[in-house]
Amino acid sequence: MKKPLVIIGSGHAGYTLARAFRQLDTSTPVVILTQDGGEQYPKPQLSHGFGRQMAAEQLVQQHATAIATELKIMVRPNTLVTAIDFDARLVHAGAVQIPYSDLVLAVGAEPFVPAIRGDAVQDILTLNNLEQYRRYIAQLERSERVLVIGGGLIGTEIAHDIARHKQVTLVDIGSRLLERLVPEVVSQRLHHAMAPVTLRFGTAVDRIDRAATGYHVKLSNGETLSVDAVICAAGLKPRLELAGGLATARGISVDRYLRTSQPNVYALGDCAEIEGQILPYLQPITLSARALASTLAGKPEPVRFGPLPVAVKTPHYPIQLAGVTHGQALDWQISEGDDGLTALAHRDSKLVGYVTTGSRNGFSLLPSLAV
Repeated sequence: MKKPLVIIGSGHAGYTLARAFRQLDTSTPVVILTQDGGEQYPKPQLSHGFGRQMAAEQLVQQHATAIATELKIMVRPNTLVTAIDFDARLVHAGAVQIPYSDLVLAVGAEPFVPAIRGDAVQDILTLNNLEQYRRYIAQLERSERVLVIGGGLIGTEIAHDIARHKQVTLVDIGSRLLERLVPEVVSQRLHHAMAPVTLRFGTAVDRIDRAATGYHVKLSNGETLSVDAVICAAGLKPRLELAGGLATARGISVDRYLRTSQPNVYALGDCAEIEGQILPYLQPITLSARALASTLAGKPEPVRFGPLPVAVKTPHYPIQLAGVTHGQALDWQISEGDDGLTALAHRDSKLVGYVTTGSRNGFSLLPSLAV
């Protein structure tokens, strides 16, 4: 019997790969190993679910058994992979050994939590998967005052959504919202649209200590806040627990074919560093999964990205961007009207990026971006 294609991880990367591979190869056995329940759900909707006070089950699109039946694959939920023997081509999950013909690590990333002191550090909430959502939703529903750490993409979206029902304070070490994604004028407009969220920039959380009710949070600027919950959304770091024996940098190092340093082993999604780039967005993961499916089915195909659009899901001030939108060498051309704002980024007289807001849509500019 042919050894299976084994995929570790059942997030967007793992399931997208399995679906794309099944369209090309209907006979090779496929096994997906996942340490959670294996439910398929839209990860970007986790923050919106909090804002809309949705139960975890309302976010589930399909359960593992239904996916396994549909794709004629094996999905093993609640399975912790403990080791990989690359020489013998075996995946160890406790006492169980699973052979593979090809192995794909789609293990994702975990939240980065900065160094913080205090007796309540273990109470910091993170929002990175459905299990965490289930664990924390009840606590957040009881909390009136919420502190969000991080003013990047995820932190901004979480603060925006939770502010529907909560008193929200956002803290970031930088000088403004989405500092590494958009020009200052867009941050300013978003800042106004985020009211009544309280914003604290240029400072960090130094301590979190339990209080009679909730927590006392001390910032590095000396300010003290009283809150009922703390959510950390300060970024992600690729999971490398299973990468022993593989070349790594920030993530698992792969080439344009998603190949790692071990034969017949690939990495995909948030855990993969593709020729020096980590792209933790849905579209590049989808493109990578489709290319890898072709490679695994016998027709090697490198992943090609081009300019990738990113949507910031802040309904009070929607933002779209693509290309190069951060850096000192950019020359911005900005136009604004009642329908929103368009910011065009030029470098050496070439259009290299754009940001649009409101009802304006910049997708038509994608083909014009210099790659």
